[in-house]
Amino acid sequence: MQVAILGCGQLARMMALAGIPLGLRFSFLAQAEEDTAPVEGLGTVYRLTGNESFEQIHEGLNRPQVVTVEREQFPIAVLRGLAEYCAVHPNPDAIYRCQHRLRQKRLLQEVKVPHTPYRVIASPAALTQAAEDFGWPLVIKNTEDGYDGKAQWRLHNETDGERWQQDVNPFAGADDRWIAEPMMEFDAEISFIAARNQQGDLLVYPATENEHTNGVLVQSLAPALAVQPVVVDEAAAAIERLLGHLNYVGVMAMECFVAGNQWWVNELAPRVHNSGHWTTEGVTTSQFENHMRAVVGWPLGKPDMMGAVGMLNLLGVPLNHDVLLTEAASLSWYNKAVRPGRKVGHMVLRDATAQGAREKLTQLHARIYGNV
Repeated sequence: MQVAILGCGQLARMMALAGIPLGLRFSFLAQAEEDTAPVEGLGTVYRLTGNESFEQIHEGLNRPQVVTVEREQFPIAVLRGLAEYCAVHPNPDAIYRCQHRLRQKRLLQEVKVPHTPYRVIASPAALTQAAEDFGWPLVIKNTEDGYDGKAQWRLHNETDGERWQQDVNPFAGADDRWIAEPMMEFDAEISFIAARNQQGDLLVYPATENEHTNGVLVQSLAPALAVQPVVVDEAAAAIERLLGHLNYVGVMAMECFVAGNQWWVNELAPRVHNSGHWTTEGVTTSQFENHMRAVVGWPLGKPDMMGAVGMLNLLGVPLNHDVLLTEAASLSWYNKAVRPGRKVGHMVLRDATAQGAREKLTQLHARIYGNV
């Protein structure tokens, strides 16, 4: 079966590497200036020029039976156009709801899933009102762009708010371009990754505890230590409702803030997710394999844990095998040029206990970043 992936980054690479042993063939759709090095050698790459018909795109991708995505920020018109020629999973409507922060918030409200509070910021007066409602500091987020902390601003006071307006000129476009959220106080950042196939079978991976720096994921631990069982149960039920409501096929990630037995969704990702990279070594069926199984119509594989697992992102770290190859952890390199802060690979380790995995992760972090 031919599967086309929209996007050519590391997530596309890992999906293909999971699908090839299953007998799947791959092609990749690249946008005009997109780096295709991560998928080099894994299948045909077709680059968009902006002048093609959807039929031409389908032909250029070797007439796939199924199309999926490695990122949600892909033109929705392309997804809907390709749906005239083959299956698209997750469905374009689900991706459309998730690729815009305001539509995402409204989706969560529909399904009665707790989420971070917000205000739409369409004018200086709206920003002032948000500050009165939530107090300073505020987090301003672009509704359409931004990941890994990009297109987000932390405003600590009114002066910051004025400077942001001067620097960004935020109110020149559409009224729904910006939202403001309070700076949430939380004990931990937890993600939940779930898979649903075409038959409606669904599974949720163990909760993952994540640590970020400047909005960028640095490391993950599974199963999460800093989360109460009631939160795990409630959040797992919530992501199940979301997938059913959207008639969703594939893997979705739900990132949450947790404080005691309270939790709020910060963000949905309608795709495989960085915080699930540990599943390649930590469970019997990774998020990447289960995404492939789901989108082509096959049964899901069990996500049975094989001990506790830690994952460390390699951010701007050069490929030095003397440093990166250790007995304690496996290495996945993305075939990307190294730039400061860029995700170029990750490492995964295991231990019998979550506390042991955390300690090993701390040691690995010191080893890797102490040698950069």
